[in-house]
Amino acid sequence: VGIYKENRVGQGTRGSGNTISKRSGSRSQQRGHTVTNTKNETRFQWFFQRMEVPEAQYDPQTGQGLLCIEELSKEDKGVYRAVVSDDRGEDDTILDLTGEALDAVFAELGRIGALSATPLKIQGTEEGIRIFSKVKYYNVEYMKTTWFHKDKRLESGDRIRAGTTLDDIWLHILDPKDSDKGKYTLEIAAGKEVRQLSTDLSGQAFDDALAEHQRLKALAIIEKNRAKVVRGLPDVATIMEDKTLCLTCVISGDPTPEISWLKNDQPVTFLDRYHMEVRGTEVTITIQRVSSEDSGRYGVFVKNKYGSETGQVTISVFKHGDEPKELKAM
Repeated sequence: VGIYKENRVGQGTRGSGNTISKRSGSRSQQRGHTVTNTKNETRFQWFFQRMEVPEAQYDPQTGQGLLCIEELSKEDKGVYRAVVSDDRGEDDTILDLTGEALDAVFAELGRIGALSATPLKIQGTEEGIRIFSKVKYYNVEYMKTTWFHKDKRLESGDRIRAGTTLDDIWLHILDPKDSDKGKYTLEIAAGKEVRQLSTDLSGQAFDDALAEHQRLKALAIIEKNRAKVVRGLPDVATIMEDKTLCLTCVISGDPTPEISWLKNDQPVTFLDRYHMEVRGTEVTITIQRVSSEDSGRYGVFVKNKYGSETGQVTISVFKHGDEPKELKAM
C-alpha cells in the first residue's frame, strides 16, 4: 500500500500504471506513468537497472512521466522503475521489460513496421537497379523478408544483393540485363502479419532505370579518372629572399594528366631559376634564389580527357631582417 497511509504522493496508494506505446511514424519506444496528488516540489525520476535515466521527462501540469527510447534494441532489456517523491515520502512502480514482455513489444513494432512499408520504388544507381520500400521500423530478429522474381524466390548472389537498414528494405540488381525484366515481389513477415508488395520492372520502368544507371556509371568513371590535385600544396608559403623554395603536390588521373604551372594566372616558363620535376604522381616546383619578384599566387593545373583541376598556393618572399607577414599580424 505504499510508505505513507495519508496525504501520500500518488493516486490513492500510487499513481496510475505503466503504459507502453509506439509512436506512429517513429522507431521510438515510450514508457509512461501518470501520478496525481502532487505538489510543485514533487520530483519524478526514471531508473533503468537501478541507474537514473537523466533524459526522462516529467510534466507537473499533467502528472505524466515519460521515457522515450529511440531505436529500441535488446540493450534496452531490463527493469524500469518510476519514482515520485516529495516531503511526504516516495512511491514507485516497476516495469519488467524482459522475456515475454520484451518479445511482445518487438513483435508489435515488427507488425507496425510491416504495415508501414511503402509501395516498391525503382531507382537506377551507379552499380545497377535498386528496388526498395521504406519502413518506419525494421528488426532482423522479429521481421523476415523474401524477394521473388516472376514468383521465383531470389537468393543473393554475384549480381543480386538484398538487404535492410532500420528504415529501408532493398534489392540491388547489379549490371542489369534483359533477363532481369519482370514482376518483383517483396514479402514481409512479422509474426502473424504477412504483407506482399509488387512492382513491374519492364517496359518504360526498366528503360528509365537502365538509362539512369548508365548515366551515373559514366559520371562515376569520369570522377574516378579525371585529373585532380589530391594533396600537398599549402594555402600560403613564406620564405626569405635568396633561399630555395620547393613545393610538392600529389596528382591523380587516368590517362596521366598534362601538367602546367601558373603565376598570377600566367604560364610559368621553366628556365634559369625555375624547375619542375615529376616522379610518378608527385609534382615538384623549385625556385632557386627567390626574390620579391617571385611573390604571387601560383597554381598547378592538371588536365586529361575527363576533366581538369587547379591547386593554388600564395608565395610570400620577405627580405633579410624582416619578419614574415603572418608573424607581423600576430
